[in-house]
Amino acid sequence: ADNAEAWMGLAASYDELGRFDFADRAYDQLLKVAGRKPQIVNNMGYSQLLRGNRTKARVLLLEAKAHMADPTVVDANLALLNKS
Repeated sequence: ADNAEAWMGLAASYDELGRFDFADRAYDQLLKVAGRKPQIVNNMGYSQLLRGNRTKARVLLLEAKAHMADPTVVDANLALLNKS
């Protein structure tokens, strides 16, 4: 299937369930369907934050921030990262 919104929702759902193996598969498919868009990279960064992978999370979140017109959501995720 090539519905990017559905893949994004599925990946986020797996993140919330702590099923990061399945989340990674969904993000991989999402990247194939939609490309490396800032919103997707932001969500991938948040996924890494949930896993405790702070360095990888920061790299992804800063990449997303650099390409977003309105980085409010990314800034919130970076604030969460800085608190943890």
